[in-house]
Amino acid sequence: MRLEDLNYFLEVAQAGHVGRASEKLGQSQPALTKGVQRLEQELGIPLFESSAKGMTLTSAGAVFFERV
Repeated sequence: MRLEDLNYFLEVAQAGHVGRASEKLGQSQPALTKGVQRLEQELGIPLFESSAKGMTLTSAGAVFFERV
């Protein structure tokens, strides 16, 4: 598990949007998306649900957020 992927996850979870999170972290949106996808693949669970309005945590994502 990469520390930067955890940081990306936390920032996207707090911002609720990949674009806002990428601006705050100074990283590209694709980099954050890839980091979150790597984390989801490693954990074997979806952490976010994507919609036109942004990203919301799944129930498993919310539990993971609390523990991280």
